[in-house]
Formats: sequence, structure tokens, C-alpha cells
Amino acid sequence: MPTAQQVYQMLGNESVWDVVRELHRELTVAALPYALCGDVAVCLHGYQRNTVDVDLLIRPTDSEKVRETLAAAGLTWVDGQKEFRSASGVAVQFLLTGDRAGSGSEILLPEPLGEFTVEEIEGLPVLKLSKLLETKIACGLGSVRRTHKDVVELIAIRNLDSSFARFLHKSVRETFRKLVRNARDEA
Repeated sequence: MPTAQQVYQMLGNESVWDVVRELHRELTVAALPYALCGDVAVCLHGYQRNTVDVDLLIRPTDSEKVRETLAAAGLTWVDGQKEFRSASGVAVQFLLTGDRAGSGSEILLPEPLGEFTVEEIEGLPVLKLSKLLETKIACGLGSVRRTHKDVVELIAIRNLDSSFARFLHKSVRETFRKLVRNARDEA
């Protein structure tokens, strides 16, 4: 299986990967915990997917320091979009610990640290597969087609079955089981 870096190179989107590596350097030097989530995390977990932005899970208490660190690194804050932009135009968005994973969801975004939440993939802190699937499903309640496609692809690629639901929040287990059936039907 190709690495995420190789995927972005094959897709002609090295700028996203360059921004991810730059963010990692800057946030590591500043000793700010974070985890990659969203589409970059989906790619790191094995679904060869392109994206135009980077989603970072951070703690609200670190928000100002993260903003200062990224601004000092040359990223520009775009107030109307509530995101940073790299010189190459890649958007960097924040998700905050404690916020709901989706509109009306019972799932709250976890802390960006700890062995039950974050794992290292390709040298980067990434939301663990169980937390990523859980948040993707919760977010997908408002945009089922796009978000659930990522989940179905990860189910197929990682060869997950219904028993994996035990690692997920109870509010998304039934949806996950349905998506497992969808992934099996499409295979």
C-alpha cells in the first residue's frame, strides 16, 4: 500500500502533504498537541483520497497559541472562512476538543492525545481509526453521501466487520453496522 505522501504525489497534490509536514514541524516545536483528522487522516488510514484542506484537532485552551504559531510560520488567517491558508492556498481548519462531532450528535471531539485517541502514522499524530470512523459517521448524519463513502471505503480497505462497532460510541454503532453491510455488498 502506498504511503499518504506517495498518494498525494500520484494525485499531483504535493502541496497538501507539504503543508501537513510543515504544520507538524511547527506544532511539535511549539509543544502543542494536535491530531490530524478529516480527509488527510482518511488517507493516512489507507483510503487513497485527495483533499484540498487539512483538519487539525486541537484543544480550545491551545487555540490562541496554535494561531500564533501558524501565523509566525507564514500562514495567513482568513477571517471570513475561519481558517488559515498556506502560501500555496491549502486551507487549514481547526476542530476543537469538546465540540460536537456533528450537528445534534452525542459524540464530542476527543482530546488530541493519548493512546485511545491518537496513533502515529507516517510519523504524524492521527486520530485513531475508531475515533475517525465515529466522528465521520456523526458528521455524516448531515451529509451522508460524502462522509459515509469515506467510512465504507475504510471498512473495505481495512477489512472491518460488524464486530468493530464495539470500539465506537453507542450512538453510531447501528449506522456503522449498516455501512459494513453496504461495504460487503459493494465488494
